[in-house]
Parts: sequence; C-alpha cells; structure tokens
Amino acid sequence: MMGRRRRFTKKFKQALRALIAIVVVILAGLIFYADRKLSKLVLGGLGEAFPTKVYAAPFILGEGVHISPDRLIERLKRLGYRQTHAPLSAPGDYALDQTLIHIYVRGFELPIIAQQPALVSLTPNNDNGWTIIGPDGGLQTQIAFEPELIAELSGRQKIRRDPAAAKDIPRRLKLAVVAAEDRRFYRHWGIDPAAIARALWMNLVKGRAMQGGSTITQQLAKNIILTPKRTLWRKAAEAAVAGYLELRYDKDEILAMYLNHIYMGQDGHVSIAGVRAAAQFYFSKNLSELTLAESATLAAIIPSPYRFNPLRDPGIARTRRNRVLSLMHKEEWISQDEFKSAAAEPMTARPSRLGDESANEYAYFTAELLRDLLERFSEEQLFRLGLTIHTTMDPLMQIAAQRAVARARHQAALTAIDPHTGRILALAGGKDFRQSQFNRATQAARQPGSAFKPFVYAAALEKGWTMISPLLDEPRRYPKGANGGFWEPKNYDGVYRGTVTVRQALALSLNAATLDLARRVGPSAVARLARGLGITSPLEENLGLALGVSQVTLLEMTAAYAAFANGGFRVKPHLISAILDAEGRTLEFTAFERESVLSPAASYLMSAMLESVVAEGTAKSLSLWFGNRPAAGKTGTTNDGRDAWFIGFTPQLAAGVWAGHDEHIPVNASGAKDALPLWAEFMSKMLQDYPEEKFTRPEGLVAKTVDPQTNLLAVAGCKQRREELFAPGTEPKTDCPLHKKGVVGWFYRLFGKE
Repeated sequence: MMGRRRRFTKKFKQALRALIAIVVVILAGLIFYADRKLSKLVLGGLGEAFPTKVYAAPFILGEGVHISPDRLIERLKRLGYRQTHAPLSAPGDYALDQTLIHIYVRGFELPIIAQQPALVSLTPNNDNGWTIIGPDGGLQTQIAFEPELIAELSGRQKIRRDPAAAKDIPRRLKLAVVAAEDRRFYRHWGIDPAAIARALWMNLVKGRAMQGGSTITQQLAKNIILTPKRTLWRKAAEAAVAGYLELRYDKDEILAMYLNHIYMGQDGHVSIAGVRAAAQFYFSKNLSELTLAESATLAAIIPSPYRFNPLRDPGIARTRRNRVLSLMHKEEWISQDEFKSAAAEPMTARPSRLGDESANEYAYFTAELLRDLLERFSEEQLFRLGLTIHTTMDPLMQIAAQRAVARARHQAALTAIDPHTGRILALAGGKDFRQSQFNRATQAARQPGSAFKPFVYAAALEKGWTMISPLLDEPRRYPKGANGGFWEPKNYDGVYRGTVTVRQALALSLNAATLDLARRVGPSAVARLARGLGITSPLEENLGLALGVSQVTLLEMTAAYAAFANGGFRVKPHLISAILDAEGRTLEFTAFERESVLSPAASYLMSAMLESVVAEGTAKSLSLWFGNRPAAGKTGTTNDGRDAWFIGFTPQLAAGVWAGHDEHIPVNASGAKDALPLWAEFMSKMLQDYPEEKFTRPEGLVAKTVDPQTNLLAVAGCKQRREELFAPGTEPKTDCPLHKKGVVGWFYRLFGKE
C-alpha cells in the first residue's frame, strides 16, 4: 500500500514538474515572441508594415513669388491652417487684419529646407508681392510652409499609419485615452483585478457580456501579439504577456505602442491606424495642434470607430466625447473650466484631402512616381518600411493641370516643369485616371510635327545662321531614300512665300523653308542637338526629322524646350527631391543637374523667335489670354489631325500639352485649336503667382537696325526698319543698297520720296 502511494506521489511530482516545464517553455516562447515583435514598436519605430508617405514640395513665399491673398489663403487652408483672431496662440493659426495677414508658421525640417515656428505678418506690395515682417518687427526674406501630404503607398495592404514617439504624443491625449479605456493604467501592473471584478459583476447583473476587464496593456498584447479569438488559453497568455510587458517597458512606452497601432476608422478602402494618422484624417492636424476637445474625440472613437465617427454622426460623437471629458474631470486631470470649455466646443472634424477629388487629380503624378520608385526599391521596402518621399509637385499646379486636361475635346496630357532646375511641378497624363491609367505624358511616344522644328533652327543658330538669314519657301521634291521615289512636303496652308527669313519661317511654321534649312544644316546636326537638349527617344537622321516624324514623349519635349528659357542648359526632369527612411535619415537627395548644350546667344535668339510665333505666327491667339506678357512656344500638328501639340515657356515656367486619340485615329485636331487653349488656360492661372518678366538678354549680343527688304544695315533713306539681334560676328556689315544715305536719304524718307 505504501509502495503504491510512493509510486503515485513520484508520478505526480514528475507530471507536475513536466507541466511546470511546459508552462515555463510556453511562457518563455510567448515572451521571446512578444519581445521580438514589440521591440520594433517602441518609441514609434517600425513594426509590421508602414506605408510610404508622399509629400508635395513645400511652398516658399519670398522674393520672386507674387501670389494673391485669395490664393495664399487657399494654400494655408490646404495645409490645415485655421483662421482665428489675433493675437495668434499656436502654430497653424492665421488671422486677417484689413490688408495684413498674420500667420503662425509651423516649423519643419527637410533635407531641402527648414523652417522654425514663427509669428509673421504679411503686408502686400505691388503686383501681389508681399513684405514679410518677423516677430521682432524686422524684415524677412522668405518663409516656408510645410509640404502637403499627397499620397500613401501601401501596396495590397491598404493601411495608413504614422507612428509617433512617446514624447511626441501630447499629455492630454494620453490622459483622454487612459480616462476612456483604463483609468487605473498608471497604477496597475498590466492586470487590473478591480476592473475584472467590476466587469464580471456587470455581466452577471445584465445576464450577458457587457463589459471587458482588459487593461490597455492586455489590449496591446491581444491586438498585436496574440489572436483575438476568445479562449481560456488566450486570456491566460494575454495576462502573462501583459505582465512581461509591464516589466520590460515603462508606461509611456506601452501607451505609445498601443496608440500607434489601434484601429481608428476607415477612409474608403484604406484603414486608419494610430492616433497620428487619425489626427490628420479627422482634423487635418498634427498631434501637437490638437485641442483638448479633439484629443477627447480621438479617445472616444477607440471602442467603436464606426459608431463614434465624428464625420458620420457628429451628434453621437459629441456625446461620447463629452463623456470622456467628464471622466477626465472626475479624475481631476482637467479643471472645471477646461471641462466646460471643451464640452461646449462644436464637433469640427475636417477630413484630410487624401480621400477627396484631389486623389484623382494627383493620380497620374503619383502613379509615375511609383514607377520611378519601383526601379529603386523592392515592394517590401517601398510598402512596409515607412519611407518618406518628398516630391517636386506643386499641388495647385497639379490640380490646375488635371482640370485643364479633363476639359479637352479629345484625350490629352500636360506637363509643367521649372526650366531652371528640371523639377516636375505638374504632370497630368490623361483626362481621368479612373478610366485610364495610361500616362500619355511619359508613356506615349507620338509624332510632334512642327513642335520639333525649333531644334532645326537652334542647330542653325549654333552654326552661325541668324534670324534674318534667307530661306527658300517653295515646293521641292526630295528623294525618299533607299526605297526610291520622291517626297514633296507642302506648307500647312498650301501657300509658298518665296524667300523668307529664318524668323519668318519659324513664326509661320513653313514646312518648305524649314526643310531648306534642315538640308543645309544637316539632319545629323539637328538630331545631335535634340539629344543634347534631352530627347532620349530614337531619332531618324533624315529630312523627315525636321518636320517631326520621329516619335517622342511630351515630358522630354517640355524638358528640351526648357533650354531656350534658361540660357542654354539641359536640365534633367525629375519627380523626387529627397527620400528619407523611417528614422528621418536621408537616403537619396536630388541635386538638380545642368549642362550647357546651347550657347546663351542661341538660347536667347530662339526665345525671341518663339516669341514671334506667339506674337504673329501660328500661336498668335495666345494674346487673348496673355496680353503682352512675354511668352514663347511652338504649335505642332501631324497628318490628318492625329496629334496636336503646344510646347511653350516663360522665364519662370515651361509647359507642354498633347491632345489627340490613343489609337492614332484622325480627329482633325490642331495645335492652335486643341493644345494651345489648354496650355493657355493652365499657364494664365499659374503665372498669377509670378511677376511679369522678360527673357534675360545675355551680354555680347549685337543689336542692328536692318531694312527688311534687303536684311542689310538700314541707312537714312530706308522707310522700313527693324531692329534685330545677332550673335557676335554674325551681324550684317553691308549697308542697304536700295536707299540713299545721309541727309539726302533722310529727306527722301521723311517726305516719302526715293
């Protein structure tokens, strides 16, 4: 009997030791798993998958930027600035005071520019310029406004979250969440027996599950580490992991992990996770800018983001918010006055712009950006590691470009770049991204027609031709090449003008005269110059090149024209300014590249000739939009109106438009009728933010007055006179032989006699 008892005791001890060992192993495994998973979440670091955030370029207000008060306020509102009354109390506020605008500028730091928080006053001066007065009354040269969030890239996992370090989460937001979710959070060790007992009692009284007793620490364990399935095993594991978390991390670290990961609602098909993303989504604010009432609103949302969504039902959300405020007051975390003031605030949720129409207006730009990024990063890196991409986009330009293209008769595309840096400011690749994701600005190679002619004329200027050099505008047959036969191109209007100048031939887009020039300059020289200016598409080195038979993209054409506006430099068009990792370290920084490929003289003379296109040539209807403002450009139309182009520029901005049919079907389109109006609509709006400027004339150009009849130096007797510019050494040296010189010539000119 005793032996049997000893054997039982021995087996019991062995079983108990085995059970303890199993429990220890399981607990050790849980702790190891929890530690590995949570260590990446501490202090707002990366955990499972965090999207790449894409920002537009910051708006810089300073010298050379002329913007109307209405457009400035529009930019402020897009960034979530709040109109209030002076004196301003917090970054993100602005106030209007007659002609003054007071702004409390937010601070930010980027690889490209930094701005300290600052109280400034803006007073208007001439032509929508602004004088910036700092807080000390001194003048400032510029202020910068933080970039607008334009997209988040998350691949198949549609989630928006932006982790915040514990120190960056405002204390009143923490207290609001603790009051709503776990009032004893700062006093318990991960498990709250009092809360469990209270929940059990309420559930017994009601006869069904009404309350849970989980602490914030247990919720963190459940939501991030463990399965949400309700089992006794899971509850035990949850308690064990919660206890470990309390030993491993301090309270603020636990709370930060929880607040960075909780589900906070839905923006269409995108889930909102964490309080920082929620603050932007519901209020268009940074965490530091949240009011007490807004902090309580976020805390109120947590139990049921659908039911308590302030955008869906402000009344229910306000009731729940005030309940949270009452709990905070009960815990003496806010005063009676703070409670009354916050509870009286209306529900003023203002959703971010990512979910509205601007998402479609940005879509072609962001899709092209994604193609660029996937050449640099894997999908794993791009969609999970929380990168930050700072782009070159100007949101107002992008919206204006997309809206202009959307009104086109046919399919269309528009690009706009800074001609001095190559920054792509706007890129609209079609009428509606929701209907077609094909980007006609970058992916469609089409014949540019006469829009290619400026490269012929630029090559000629580099070889010593002048704007008044004579060309033959007459019918001529050219051999087709190896296949035999002849090619006889015709002028667009069917009219031939005999001898014309280089300037006239380009202004009137004369095919016959252009081919005469291309024949004498050489197709290889034209192709070489076009490639130097940035045309990367294959070019056929024959006379057809001069009339735009080689296919090119809209973006490369726009970038190539930029050299005419910037003094002869090739610029590389780019979408990205900088790429940062999740910790804010710079991974890539785009320093704009410039290479001189055209002499300053030739560049300026090309601008002058392309101004003639606008003043008296195929684009003269532009004056209806622009008046006398300096602008230059060239139309292009291909056979049967399949493609219509206009590429143009001012000293500050270059833009290009293509219009036509995706299937190369003749649609009777023309550059002047279909592309030019879209360009004019876009540019006339955007140039309101720039002062009127003339193209900068380089030193060394020689001005001479010539007689248009002979294109030789005008003498006293020449009735018709025109001032022309010449590169040094190319100016005419001979006087006009048709008219008399000196006093006699002056007398005859004055009295109309020869």
